[in-house]
Amino acid sequence: MRFSILMFILPLIIKLNIKTKKYVRDMLTIHNYRFVMMTKDGKRGKRFIFRKGTFGVDNILTEYDLAYVWKDGNTAFKVLTNPDPTGLFKAEANRDLSIMGDKTLSIPFNIFLGYATGNLKKK
Repeated sequence: MRFSILMFILPLIIKLNIKTKKYVRDMLTIHNYRFVMMTKDGKRGKRFIFRKGTFGVDNILTEYDLAYVWKDGNTAFKVLTNPDPTGLFKAEANRDLSIMGDKTLSIPFNIFLGYATGNLKKK
């Protein structure tokens, strides 16, 4: 349940920060891919779409360039709401998270997500 709520709120936070922070808007122009965050059973999740400087969200979980597949929603919620920058790496090491698709896209997405949610601050 908490994961579903997070998947509803996260795009709203990202859209708000795109409108209010120029550097987040500028980062958006260099991304061009589809990113999925979902549970292992494939029942809950969102697809984040970065195309030509725009940001969109939908519920199609089968088409992606990069996917974070979480063991369960509770684990995903705990890791994603924790400000620890190594949380994703620990989750992957503990096999709570599987990264599918082009793993090189993981780094720019994590940086964008950090700035867009306010966990990372521009100096």
